[in-house]
Amino acid sequence: MLYAKINKDGDIIDVATTQSNDYKLLVAPDDPVVAALLESKFKSTEESTQEFLSGSDGDMMRIIEDLIDLLSEKRIIQFTELPMAAQKKLLSRKWVRGVHNGGEDSLIDDEFSNNDNDSLI
Repeated sequence: MLYAKINKDGDIIDVATTQSNDYKLLVAPDDPVVAALLESKFKSTEESTQEFLSGSDGDMMRIIEDLIDLLSEKRIIQFTELPMAAQKKLLSRKWVRGVHNGGEDSLIDDEFSNNDNDSLI
């Protein structure tokens, strides 16, 4: 739901997703004025949005790595079922983290050193 802020003449001058003292009027997103305001807001935040997404890519990669570790540990998937390129990338990242962080960086135990069924030789 979108709420509009209106000026003295009754024109929509801004929109928000929450109702407040200034944003009282419930409006539809397909209203031409509302759509134009949303588009201008999106354009002004597009660069900061891309910067945020780029900055969070490393964090997301780490979450995915830990998720794969967890699924492997619970034997829901086998590490060797992943494509070879993915296995190599994940193992190289795990090795670099272990070398540079003393092996203390993982959120779960390293199943690769404890699980002979998934060893890659």
